[in-house]
Amino acid sequence: MKYLILFICFCLLGTYVQGQNMDQEWTRSINDPIQLMKQIIIKNSEQWEDDTMNSIFTSYGEEGVNDTEYIFLQSPGLKTDFFQIGTADVGNFISKDRFLAVLRDAVNSEEKASVKLARATISESLKEYERAFELAQKLKQKDSINYEEAIEFLDNRFGYAKLDHAKTIMDKSTSAAKSVGNGGNIKKAVAKIEELDKTYFDEIPLVTALIQLNEFYDILRETGTGIAVYAPYTNFKKKLDYLNQLRIDERRRWKSSITVTYPTKNTVLSVQNPIDITWVTANIDASKSIRFFLVKDDMMVQELGIFKNKESISGIQLEKNIEPGDNFKIMAIELFPSDKFKIAKYVTPSFSIQNDTKDRNTTGNKVVETTKRSEFAGRKISYVKELTVRSKNITIDLWDNKEQDGDIVSVYLNGEPIISKYSLTKDKKQFQVQLNASKSNDLFLYAHNLGTIPPNTVSIEVSDGTSSEKIVLNSDLSSSEAVLIKVK
Repeated sequence: MKYLILFICFCLLGTYVQGQNMDQEWTRSINDPIQLMKQIIIKNSEQWEDDTMNSIFTSYGEEGVNDTEYIFLQSPGLKTDFFQIGTADVGNFISKDRFLAVLRDAVNSEEKASVKLARATISESLKEYERAFELAQKLKQKDSINYEEAIEFLDNRFGYAKLDHAKTIMDKSTSAAKSVGNGGNIKKAVAKIEELDKTYFDEIPLVTALIQLNEFYDILRETGTGIAVYAPYTNFKKKLDYLNQLRIDERRRWKSSITVTYPTKNTVLSVQNPIDITWVTANIDASKSIRFFLVKDDMMVQELGIFKNKESISGIQLEKNIEPGDNFKIMAIELFPSDKFKIAKYVTPSFSIQNDTKDRNTTGNKVVETTKRSEFAGRKISYVKELTVRSKNITIDLWDNKEQDGDIVSVYLNGEPIISKYSLTKDKKQFQVQLNASKSNDLFLYAHNLGTIPPNTVSIEVSDGTSSEKIVLNSDLSSSEAVLIKVK
């Protein structure tokens, strides 16, 4: 009975996949995702029937497995776009050991890698098909669906088409002849794995892992070894590349966008006068909200507010303590996007801000900073400790104080960056700096994000060659902690 069900499923899936080229022609002519969803359900009605759903899960439900990292092998070459179409459940980081295990299997165990890839693809595809089926049922029962749900359906419907390809590679991998690569070719791939093993500690940022995977697959392809010359895999990859590219193209089609039209290049604003912002959007409903920030040198100076998408807002008051300058920009970010993998963002060209009443002590064009600053680039500065060192030449080590969670920071000494936009890891980053022996030196942390575990927390060790002291500094998007360092 199970084989009869499988045969029926293969027939249905085969009919659907063969129709993909034709489907793409008529789908491009429909510019409303809700209408497109309705037409797809009408044209492929059999795959949205209860009997088909039950047959699919009876046939494939036992085949899936949770080796999610093997899904990376599905479409090497699509780079970070691939992450945006099917690996969100993997998280922001991947275990280095698990990632390297995938690469080793891709070199030495083509059959094993292909079977695990097939099982991971089946698990992923069943989840996608199930979600698309739920939305199709909602539309059929209520004859109503919203814009976000329609896009979600269109995105997840591809899961149905991938099941047959995954089953095929699983079956063929058990009978295919193993590819043979020469020792030199394998050595080159192994050398790449060893390089990655030395470069990363225990986790690798997901986007970085995807880029490294693409480079690794290029090595296999160029040297003619591993899964790159394993027929069941290469046939599978060709078919999945096609489906995944369709999915990427469709996401781009419905992608939301923002363009700020004022202020723009050569605009001059004044702190003394309320400012206006105007913008235009695509694929963002008027009921949605957009968040605006004032930034300078890639650092947030002020959050300007969250406003409904009415394409203009007036009367925004800038903070009185903003330093005048010429490198200001406004950043706009879409909130609660329909596609969580494609958040609309826009940064304006640079413009100027004047502040005629700010009380500043200057020497020439240089601002003279006080020993203790109360704010920096719109953020409150609080001093948590004072250190005394014996030498003006010191060594600073910094690392992630807690769990490595994607924190990105800059560290400033006396208002000047000594390290910029650094991604913290559990490994120590060391550098040497020279203090000003004639005054107290302030060292503070500036967070560019909050990682996955707010706030942004850094361990810092300051050493003068004879003694050292460890400090923990915290920062969020509105405040930063600092220390004062004096030379004895």
